[in-house]
Amino acid sequence: ESCSRFDQEGVVILPQGMPGAEFVGAEVCGDCHETEYKYFQLSEHASVAIDITEEDAEAGQVEACETCHGPGSLHIEGYGDKTKIIRADSKTCFGCHLDIKGKFQLQHHHPVLEGRMVCSDCHNMHGRDVRATGGEMLLGKEHKCFTCHKDQKGPFVFEHDAMRDGCQTCHNPHGSINDKLLVAGQTTTCIRCHWQSEFNTISGTLGNSAHGAFADIGRGAECIDCHTATHGSNISRDLRR
Repeated sequence: ESCSRFDQEGVVILPQGMPGAEFVGAEVCGDCHETEYKYFQLSEHASVAIDITEEDAEAGQVEACETCHGPGSLHIEGYGDKTKIIRADSKTCFGCHLDIKGKFQLQHHHPVLEGRMVCSDCHNMHGRDVRATGGEMLLGKEHKCFTCHKDQKGPFVFEHDAMRDGCQTCHNPHGSINDKLLVAGQTTTCIRCHWQSEFNTISGTLGNSAHGAFADIGRGAECIDCHTATHGSNISRDLRR
């Protein structure tokens, strides 16, 4: 089982293990898994290598497919026997992505640690949307969010411009200390874009509407108290409903 351990030099990543199996190389995997291998070669994961330094293992490096799925010799000898290969899951991902695992420990997070979701619900490690340049972003990363959050997809008559930049403009998908996975507090998230000097005063106005002393923004009131249609609206230009 893949895991991380700590030693005097820091974090050590250990490869997946399968008793009695040997590492064969990703090219051998590609003989049967042609499509997965083809697109996987375009991803950053394809270049990942883990040094084997354990006394009970053959010295060298584990690369590509076998860093997550473990040594493949028994799987091949069993003509694709699925019981002879590691079925990668979220724990496998956390073996390397310790920073992401930490985010899932925050107060507000998607329920991965609870077992109600897995990383592959949002990330396809073998599919066409994997690219070394972060191509999942280029080929519709928001589609992943809208798979569950269909009511936020639109299209809307009146768009919130931030939606064009992507959900992660306002939300951290892995975890946050803020409600609704926001990158900051509710009003703070808004004024990261909607900052105007004439607005941020006691008597300030924005769009001919009081946003200073009357609205009490920053003193208990939140932007979302009035602008409830934060993702977009079909009836309200200023996203009030």
